[in-house]
Amino acid sequence: MKKTIIIIAVSLVLAIFLPIVFHGEISLILFINSTFFISGIYLFLTLLTITVKSGFYDGITFGFRRLFTTNEKYLSRQEAENMTPSSKLITFNQAPILVSGLTLFFIMLFCLFIYYLSQP
Repeated sequence: MKKTIIIIAVSLVLAIFLPIVFHGEISLILFINSTFFISGIYLFLTLLTITVKSGFYDGITFGFRRLFTTNEKYLSRQEAENMTPSSKLITFNQAPILVSGLTLFFIMLFCLFIYYLSQP
């Protein structure tokens, strides 16, 4: 929970400073745009790690390991099967990134609702 709060706080500060750096000003629409991109990156990374951890890419990486070996050495089937699958290489918990991405997304939706209510 503490990691999630830190990620959200840093992301919100980043969402405020990015428009200042790139546009020289801060407005509601620029804040909405920056939170959209930050939350999109978090959600994309979360979905990517979930997909890799599920073992979806294990067959592909197994094939590439057998195909592309160092020094023109051919791997035997047993050597290739003894290698750690890509699904076992990702060991971190992606839940804080997912919760942070969803929280930023809902903050963005709330700000977008406020923006459209303020328009004539």
